[in-house]
Amino acid sequence: YDPWHKIHLRSLVDHKAPPTTLLNWTEEAELHFTALKQAITKAPAVGLPDYQKYFHLHACEVEGVAIGFLLQQHGSTYRPLAYLSKKLDNIVTGMPACLCAVATALETSRLQMENP
Repeated sequence: YDPWHKIHLRSLVDHKAPPTTLLNWTEEAELHFTALKQAITKAPAVGLPDYQKYFHLHACEVEGVAIGFLLQQHGSTYRPLAYLSKKLDNIVTGMPACLCAVATALETSRLQMENP
C-alpha cells in the first residue's frame, strides 16, 4: 500500500534541491524548473465522498508546514477527497509533529469528515 500523496507528489521531490545548493542555471535547470512549475500548478482532481465507505486521513508535518490528505479507497486505489497544506503557527509547533499535523488537518474546514 502506497499512500496517495507519496504516489502523486513524488515527482515534485525529484525537482527540489537543498536550499544551500548554489544554482547554476543551465538548460537542464530550465527543464526542471519548467517541469516543477507544471507539476505545482495542476491541482489533483478530488472525488466526492461516499459516506458508506471509511475515510482515511493521512497527515504529516514538514519544516513547520502541516500536510493532510483525506482519502477513500475505491477498488485497489485511494482517491483524494480533500487536501491541505498549512503553515503552522509558533504555538502549535511545540507539539509533537504528528499531532500537530493531524490537529491542523482536522480543524481545517476543507477536510470535513461529517455527513452533511
